[in-house]
Amino acid sequence: MSVFNARLTLALVTLTASGILQAAEYPQKNVNYIVPFAAGGAVDVTGRLIADNAPNAFDDHKFVVKNMPGGGAVIGQTYVSSAPADGYTLLAMTSSIINNSLTKSVSYDLDSFTPLALYNLDPEVIVTAADSQLSDLQHFLDAAADQGLSVATPGNGTSHHIAALALAQEKGLEFRFVHNASAAMQLQQLMGDHVQASFMSLGEAVGPAQDGNITILAVMDGKRSDLAPDVPTYQEVTGDDFQWGTFRGIAAPAGLSDAVEAELESRLQQVLTSSEFVERMNAAGYKVDYRDGEAFSRYLDTTAKKMQEVLPLLDTQS
Repeated sequence: MSVFNARLTLALVTLTASGILQAAEYPQKNVNYIVPFAAGGAVDVTGRLIADNAPNAFDDHKFVVKNMPGGGAVIGQTYVSSAPADGYTLLAMTSSIINNSLTKSVSYDLDSFTPLALYNLDPEVIVTAADSQLSDLQHFLDAAADQGLSVATPGNGTSHHIAALALAQEKGLEFRFVHNASAAMQLQQLMGDHVQASFMSLGEAVGPAQDGNITILAVMDGKRSDLAPDVPTYQEVTGDDFQWGTFRGIAAPAGLSDAVEAELESRLQQVLTSSEFVERMNAAGYKVDYRDGEAFSRYLDTTAKKMQEVLPLLDTQS
């Protein structure tokens, strides 16, 4: 064997041994789970359910949920994108990661992160206060086409804002937007009679609707949800196929070692597919739709292409 080949073989053995060692050593401490939104919204609620179950799969180490709201999730996303790629800082990833990288001057894009798992797909819904005169979807559409409506969103450029813009363009509606920092603030605006309607995810709306505080007018999905079986789909009422939704997943900074990435994916799969987690998610109004890192990456790419098609609407309305 030549000196060069011997050195190459030694280097490969060293790298392989290093990877095995990293995998064997992970995890050695708690994991910071960054939620780039205020407390109380769906990303925060589901993140805390993940944190409750994480020690079972992470050798009794905790997921420490840290809320970093601001800039429509930019602050938290920027923090994770520049964090060490060691597996101890994870991001609660939503469609805002795509919107922000396409519409704002940020220091990151999708390639700045390592997708690890998608755990929830949540259809868009249109909601009003329980005592609103807009008692069904047709009343909502008629009023929005006639004199316009005030609509709360969780932030300018969010998936929910863009869903409303896309619907307004398609149906000739007029919305006066009130942008908030979270779904919890949306609900406060709605129940306080400061706005007439809101666009949010079904998971965020189910609890308040069951409590009698809001009314869900329609689900923007291909079929009714068993979380709200009495609520019609948008297509049932109008005959038009308008589907929209949001996703929730977990990502790490780009640059993870293969060994740590594999450990994270395996351990997260244990958490996100456990019967305890699924049951608690269902009880909170969220259905688990688990996909591994590779499948999540494909979903992100497809969603980014769809977002690029509708984002020009932000240039004409806000």
